[in-house]
Amino acid sequence: MSGDESEGAGVEEPKFRVVDTRQRFLSWFLPPAGVFVLGFVALLAAGHVTGPLQHITVVRAMIASKRDFFADEQVKRILLGHGYRVQVTPAGSFELAETADLDSYQFVFPSGQAAGDRVYERRRGKHAIGYKPFFTPLVLGTFRDYAQALVAAKVARPQYPGDKPLYYSVEVDKLLALVAGEKRWKDYDPRLSANRLLVQSPDPCRSYSGAAYVGLVAFARYAQPAATEAEAVEQAHGIKPMLDAEGQHSDDMAPKFFVPEGRSFATVAVIYEHQYLTYQNRRLDNGAGLDTDRVLLYPSAQHETAPDLISFSPEGDAIGSLLMADPALRRRAVELGFHVYSADTAQFDFAGYLTQRHIPEPATATTDTETWLPRDAQFRRMIDEIGDCRW
Repeated sequence: MSGDESEGAGVEEPKFRVVDTRQRFLSWFLPPAGVFVLGFVALLAAGHVTGPLQHITVVRAMIASKRDFFADEQVKRILLGHGYRVQVTPAGSFELAETADLDSYQFVFPSGQAAGDRVYERRRGKHAIGYKPFFTPLVLGTFRDYAQALVAAKVARPQYPGDKPLYYSVEVDKLLALVAGEKRWKDYDPRLSANRLLVQSPDPCRSYSGAAYVGLVAFARYAQPAATEAEAVEQAHGIKPMLDAEGQHSDDMAPKFFVPEGRSFATVAVIYEHQYLTYQNRRLDNGAGLDTDRVLLYPSAQHETAPDLISFSPEGDAIGSLLMADPALRRRAVELGFHVYSADTAQFDFAGYLTQRHIPEPATATTDTETWLPRDAQFRRMIDEIGDCRW
């Protein structure tokens, strides 16, 4: 055997291994794909996402201050889970009630009964079904040192004992006497400013909270709502100087009140209770704790806004029905600070939810005294005299 043959005998032929690329791909792809599918199914079941083949119905709506509810991401997800997306056009309540293209919307949601009555009047003979999903009181937002000044002035008192109560009761007639007398904050606390003691309210011609405050002031001054248009004009003239002293009105006081510079914009602001509770809940969600500097003044003669969602179509009916009956939406309404209408108090317990969040419960609607607003025609006449409205 030659040397070359001897060397060749010890060398093995190279072996080629055929790799199944499909098997390698599946071994890499299937585990994460399985996790994705399981996660997607779980989200779908929870209502956080909609199925890929689910039809989404867009519902056009004009909404006043309660548009905050429909802007909430959880509310949007729940509605999408039912196949609906609400496309919101923002407007003040009375602006909404008088809009020229009212019929182009599938539902509207003014913030109070007076604006709702005007909508029903305009929709007479047409589809107009009302739903009352929740209510919220009208309140005055202020800061602790200003609330304490009002306590010193003997027009307010804490609702419960403690170093830092969040809620006070205020006698509106006595507060208005200070406003009419052009009292200054420093008159009751020398550490406060020399600015005039005033309440800042939204534009009554556009915002229901501004209009309701006009009614609150008139009721505190005259103890009864105007029964005729002539009486409405007389009452308006009597309270107009106090309201004119506020200066230029904005559409909504809450955005100004809750910013860090809030006390420079409005020392006392007309807002809704739900706006304050939503603000406090979001602080807790972000780990910031309760804001004990911002507090609420509850008028002794309270006014609760119980707005109607007014449907003009089957799609609007569906949204109204969901707000009235869907457990997830009703629970979210409570979480956003609203009082819901429900016989199932265990499931939709406003006080229980606040206790769970360690937020004190305000004494809402615990007195026999309530602010009564004039009927629609007289009320609108009063507001027009106050604000020179362009209706």
